[in-house]
Amino acid sequence: QQPNQPPPPVSAEKIEQLASIVRGDGSRLMAIRHAEQSPPEWVYTIPQPDLRKIRMMQNPFNKQDLITNVGVAEAFSTSFVISYLGAVSGKNIRIFSSENMRAFEIAHIISTMVEDATVDVEEGLSCITYKDERDDPSMTLEQIVSDLPNGFMPWVPDLVDKLCKDTKSNRKPSIAIQESIKRLFEEGVDPDGNDLVIVLTHSQQLAEVLRLANKLDNPSARLPELGMLIAANGQLSVVEKGVFAENPEPKPAKRKDIRRFLEKLGQDYQWYKARREEFQTAEKIPFLVSPEPLFLTKDELSEIRSIGEDVVEFIYVCNELFQSDPVVKELLTRGKPDYMRTQTDPNYLFVRPDLIIGEDGFYICEVETSPFGLALAELLNRAYISANFETAVPDGTLGRFLSENTPPQGLIVYSQGTSSYAGQLEFLSKELLSGEERKWEAQHIDSALGTEQKFLYRGFYLHEATSDLFIHDLVTRSDSTTVIIPSLTPHMEEKALLALIWDTRWEAFFTKRLGQSKFGHLRKVIPPTWIVGQEKFSACPIPIGISSLEDLASLSKSKRNYVLKKSGFSHGSSWAEGVNFLHEKSQEQSRKLLAAARQDGSTLYVVQEFRKSKERPMRYQDKSLELNPMSARIRITPYFSMIAESAGELLAIKATGCENTNYIHASTGSINTAVSTR
Repeated sequence: QQPNQPPPPVSAEKIEQLASIVRGDGSRLMAIRHAEQSPPEWVYTIPQPDLRKIRMMQNPFNKQDLITNVGVAEAFSTSFVISYLGAVSGKNIRIFSSENMRAFEIAHIISTMVEDATVDVEEGLSCITYKDERDDPSMTLEQIVSDLPNGFMPWVPDLVDKLCKDTKSNRKPSIAIQESIKRLFEEGVDPDGNDLVIVLTHSQQLAEVLRLANKLDNPSARLPELGMLIAANGQLSVVEKGVFAENPEPKPAKRKDIRRFLEKLGQDYQWYKARREEFQTAEKIPFLVSPEPLFLTKDELSEIRSIGEDVVEFIYVCNELFQSDPVVKELLTRGKPDYMRTQTDPNYLFVRPDLIIGEDGFYICEVETSPFGLALAELLNRAYISANFETAVPDGTLGRFLSENTPPQGLIVYSQGTSSYAGQLEFLSKELLSGEERKWEAQHIDSALGTEQKFLYRGFYLHEATSDLFIHDLVTRSDSTTVIIPSLTPHMEEKALLALIWDTRWEAFFTKRLGQSKFGHLRKVIPPTWIVGQEKFSACPIPIGISSLEDLASLSKSKRNYVLKKSGFSHGSSWAEGVNFLHEKSQEQSRKLLAAARQDGSTLYVVQEFRKSKERPMRYQDKSLELNPMSARIRITPYFSMIAESAGELLAIKATGCENTNYIHASTGSINTAVSTR
């Protein structure tokens, strides 16, 4: 976790306060709570804060979690002050640490910066570790939550021993804590000594220090990270934020509760269902809510609009190439049944290039034409406009576009595979497509089959026709007079389209049809992309020393910055399930994945150069409207009209921010927000 924010300033008054405390005869004890920890990715995305906290205090994460970049900076600031305190007091610095990395890292920094300082690790200073399914008797999360409704452990020794593992020395954890703190407390207040005893530890140990000093009023009390307790001359001083200034950035008089705007506008629609049980939530708005839109510069928003205009034209030119070139036709119809090998021209309302904010601007990772996410973009836009923000898309834009370009009656059809989006599709039908003298509905395919409809909006993937008999029946009716949109043109829904712009066989065609400027712009924003088996035709050669994409597995992880994806017309081409970041895989795993892609004749695979996301600061509100920082990797999803009269018009746009992952998608652990410009 790398928060993009400076540490708080060090307080000169506190330095003088600490110097005054540590001066004089006798030893001193300074007990310090560990720094801000960086949780593992999957733990971080668990929506329930109580379960998330408990998981973070189970092995192996409890001992291995590192500190954030801000934590490192704060540890250096604290170390400078401790070094100064040692110099002005003439005391010997002795450091005792928990074995948990979020404490031991600070101990190492202090010992590096303070001359002759020593470090010892004590198990009684280590963080308590909750029992789990491997203990005998085992302990489930539900059992722990029943005793700890908020996930935090108070300093109640009997409860600690009930829920936490014994130490390596087979002592009860409460006994280990009490024995270590008692000894160090006595050493730290020894009137005959000349030591400054630094203890880097956790909340329960700090509570025991307070108890020994007769100051433990609340067993659940928790100091902020790097908060200090200093014992000297029979007195215990509590320094809440350690060496840092106590004056936080002033809060606005009243924060707008954006979640309430979203809940009101979103009514009782279910915006999406978590596919994994541990991420399920009963919240109406099942994602993290930002207090403001994502602010882009005017130049950034102008670039997004330019990308949209070029992508719309590129899609139509790709269809021209498909209709005229047998090689392209063979590639883009690979693995598709005869009834999907269509000559039909594409008919789409919009196209959505998925844009990642990279180090050098935006780049396109995929292009989508499905309606999934469109309703969420509209909801976010409405909510932030209601909260008096000016967004990138004027209010009413999408509704106007849909009413002008769809008939007054129709049906959105979704499948079992896309039912997670049922709530969004219902919102789309009732709140955007319906209105005065207009009536639309959204139905599951099982209910929609057999109904008489002249116009259907397709809320399912075309590959589902091969596994769902009802969808198969719907798309293969030869006598049907029903218009289906998006069109039954699977060749236009392949990720392989992005590889065509890099293929030397069609450079002249694209340059002529798009013009040199648009062609060059698309090559700038589309990372080098290869169709597996067609790499020899690429204008961007694969790395030196290898002859095929399969040989990428032989490269070291640092050089294997590529993404393998199923191109389309298969289950793995949606939900990111067919996306593999090769630099996150072992050589053997990469070799197997690439070999399987080479041998699979049922669908196309592409390899795309991986470009790292640039992290930007985002914030989200908890239920008390307190703000939490996130150093986010951001995906922008803009929707552009593909209707001739308004082609390239920006209809909707949203931003998604995720932390500690390259899978940037809407989830319970991601921030979803509207987009604005300054």
